[in-house]
Amino acid sequence: MENNKIINAKILIIDDDVNMMDILSVVLSKYGHQVKTFTDPVAAIEELKANTYDILIVNYLMSPVNGDRIIELVREFNKEIYIILMSMHKDLAPSIETMQTLDIQAYFEKSSRFDQLILQIQSGISYLNQLNKIKNMNIKLEQYLIDFAKILLNTVGAKDHYTEEHSRRVSRLAVFFGTRIGLNQKEIKNIEMAGVFHDIGKIGIPDYILLKEGKLTQDEYDTIKLHPIIGANIFSISHIFDDIIPIMLHHHERYDGKGYPNHLKGENIPYLARVLALCDSFDAITSRRPYKNETSIEYAISELKNNRGTQFDPELCDEFLEMINEYGENLFKIMRGETNEI
Repeated sequence: MENNKIINAKILIIDDDVNMMDILSVVLSKYGHQVKTFTDPVAAIEELKANTYDILIVNYLMSPVNGDRIIELVREFNKEIYIILMSMHKDLAPSIETMQTLDIQAYFEKSSRFDQLILQIQSGISYLNQLNKIKNMNIKLEQYLIDFAKILLNTVGAKDHYTEEHSRRVSRLAVFFGTRIGLNQKEIKNIEMAGVFHDIGKIGIPDYILLKEGKLTQDEYDTIKLHPIIGANIFSISHIFDDIIPIMLHHHERYDGKGYPNHLKGENIPYLARVLALCDSFDAITSRRPYKNETSIEYAISELKNNRGTQFDPELCDEFLEMINEYGENLFKIMRGETNEI
């Protein structure tokens, strides 16, 4: 049996006809389905928010709220549940436009025969199992693409070990800082991945520039500035990275509009790119490089303060400085992966 394959559905029914709900509950339970019934649509919606159901059956005409309005509210937070709308008579059936707009998959006319409803539920189970297959395929594809990107990052690391280790440190710091400032779970995942791969575009930078120990010429620096574009182009191979690309592309923009590659200014710079810019700069300032020694955390604080409102978002910079003052040298344990929390 496939993982997560649905055989017996978890079903929620909303109807103001208690007798009909009791009958449906008995019939569907005989087929092995788990059934929960509600006459109160508000309580039903709260239940759907709190727990996972496979199929929702809703009566169309009810008092005080009709079924189409209930479904409209459900679709605001659940796009995947399979919905069957029912009514007493075909003359009271919802319009095709209503079915399409609210993504209602089936219509059932109440009667003493439930064969049609059983078939619709079986169709719903098949639909949901196919949906799960597609989701699993997308997860596998995403992992393949991430693994491929890691191979590219390792290629960069083989040339420039600093870039690979720097990216990991920046990613860990971005997750810690992002959690502190209240990023949601999806944003944390996006900035974690963007942190790992933000410099992957350096694979397209010639070695004599990437590994140069002395000061870069203007032409060489202009070449280095292409790496966010190269990285974004690499990740443009799949739409699954659409949320990652803007962070990678704009992590070198400046709040005053003098950054690169697009000279974005202020809040036109994507928020997560502004977050990553602080984490990226902090590690770059404090890390040892062939052309510079590592610097103290006090020097990093001074640099961040000096560039507050010019290079960095002032509000985010204040939050970041507050974090440094609170945790100090312990932040480096986070960045080295020695601990996930302090």
